[in-house]
Amino acid sequence: MKKKPGFSLGTILALCLTVAVTVGCIFLFGKIRGSNSNVRMDAQRVLGVMGAMIQTSTDAPNPQATVRTVTVTLAPLTAPPVENIPAPTATPAPALVQDPSPQRYSFSLTAGGLLEFDSDISDSVYNKQDKSVDYRPIVSPISAKIYADMNLVTLPQVVNTADRKYGDTLVPSEAAEAVRFMGFDEVILGTEHVLDQGAPSAGDTVTALTARGLLSTGLNLGTASQCRMVPINGTSVAILSYTDILTQKTKNTLKSQPSLFHEYDPETVRQDIQNVRNQGARFVIVCIYWGKTDAASVTNAQKNTARSLAEMGADVILGTRPTRVLPMEIITTTGADGKARDTFVAYSLGTLLSESREAYDIAGILLHLNLTSDEQGRVHLDSAEYTPTYIWRQTIDRKTQYRIICSADAAPEEMSEQQKEVMGRALNRIQTTLKDSPVSQRR
Repeated sequence: MKKKPGFSLGTILALCLTVAVTVGCIFLFGKIRGSNSNVRMDAQRVLGVMGAMIQTSTDAPNPQATVRTVTVTLAPLTAPPVENIPAPTATPAPALVQDPSPQRYSFSLTAGGLLEFDSDISDSVYNKQDKSVDYRPIVSPISAKIYADMNLVTLPQVVNTADRKYGDTLVPSEAAEAVRFMGFDEVILGTEHVLDQGAPSAGDTVTALTARGLLSTGLNLGTASQCRMVPINGTSVAILSYTDILTQKTKNTLKSQPSLFHEYDPETVRQDIQNVRNQGARFVIVCIYWGKTDAASVTNAQKNTARSLAEMGADVILGTRPTRVLPMEIITTTGADGKARDTFVAYSLGTLLSESREAYDIAGILLHLNLTSDEQGRVHLDSAEYTPTYIWRQTIDRKTQYRIICSADAAPEEMSEQQKEVMGRALNRIQTTLKDSPVSQRR
């Protein structure tokens, strides 16, 4: 008997192994290629083909029967294109804020000393009927002298917005109106008494000044800032305010809220000046509350501090607290570029308004500076002048009246001969104090 053609057991096992490997490759290729491949494999179709390879005919003799050979050609496996992703790079440090092109910038500054609305001054303009005060008659005679690009003054008191009470360190909100009426736009709050009434009262002061369109510097509270950048004439002017003396009340407030402001510290100031320079400040003005109230001369400590500030990069240093005007000078240091740079220093701007009748307290000044920053960023002092001021007190209808006037101007007609003589002596004191300073009297 002739045996039917077929496959041996070894052949069948080899074919099964081939099928298993082929199916595994199909699924593996599909996984690699993903759904976007141009060639798609159908596992069931291939299994059908492979099944046909092992199919045998057992019913009809076929002497010519042979094994069917099927060749399956797989399309070449090509990996999808890889996007050109740049290698990660470190984020560069932010560039310094600079003017778009080297050019010259100029601005003018007027600075006044202590503006103290003491109790006697408030009494002189107090209206008993409506329980209000109006300081405008006191300050209006000098307002015509205040007209620079930036006009700043120091307010050593806290504004009371809660009621009409006032005293030597507490003033009603009308004081803020008077400051604005005079022509000032920047108020320096960095003094020893700024937190005597606590942070809420200091916040009320800032709010009252802001409501009148005034900027506050020397306190980090509300809209106020200890370091402020002010845009002027296409560039930036930085105002920084510090004090090296505090009352115990203010110290106690700072213990629980140290961020309200920083006392004068060389390293802190150095960093602050560097920060404002990095932000694009062309001019840096440092206001410092220092020394003794009755100081008659500049101390060595103040001179050393002034030189340190100049070396740190301050262009102008404005001192307050002494009630009298003190001499001024220009300190020359070497800048970062190796070239000489000048810093103008006013050791004390004295008193612009006070109830005191001490000889030197009744004489003050308005300081007028014109500065230019050249194409290399070096600051030049174009001019330095002062307007001598006098606190005129007189009695009309048995009521005391105060006025801030220019002592170099013609005396008002209603001024008595005695008052004219007092004003003349006040002018002479200012002229004598500043005779060797790099500043001239404004005509």
